[in-house]
Amino acid sequence: MSQVYLKLSLLGLLVVAVVTPSANAIRKFVVLGGKSDVPNVQTNMEVQELGRYCVEQFNLHEQSGKGNVASSIDRAVLNPLTFSRVVSAQQQVVAGLKYYLRIEVTQPDGTNRMFDSVVVVQPWLHSKTLLGFTPVATPIY
Repeated sequence: MSQVYLKLSLLGLLVVAVVTPSANAIRKFVVLGGKSDVPNVQTNMEVQELGRYCVEQFNLHEQSGKGNVASSIDRAVLNPLTFSRVVSAQQQVVAGLKYYLRIEVTQPDGTNRMFDSVVVVQPWLHSKTLLGFTPVATPIY
């Protein structure tokens, strides 16, 4: 009799395992720590404001002489840049949210140029940190 219960129990577990969707199947689109595209970038005000923040921080660092990668950029770009728009964005969950932004700026001579920016946002600390701001060699929109 106990063998019958054991066989029925094992059969029941097998049925539950086959019928129940696995956690991996449910989360197949979410990779922990992986980058994901931010939808509707053009109308996403949070992302557009992050782009504006990146350009402002870049300008502040350049004016104070603490420039990051920009020391190797041609002199025309070192004048204050004007934020135009974020054209694409990805985000990654780290100790906060890390955003990878492609930003279009207007240079002092009126021409547009694309930059890649990385910024970390920690909302619970009310903190934003610009990690990188580099020109794109070939602007791909």
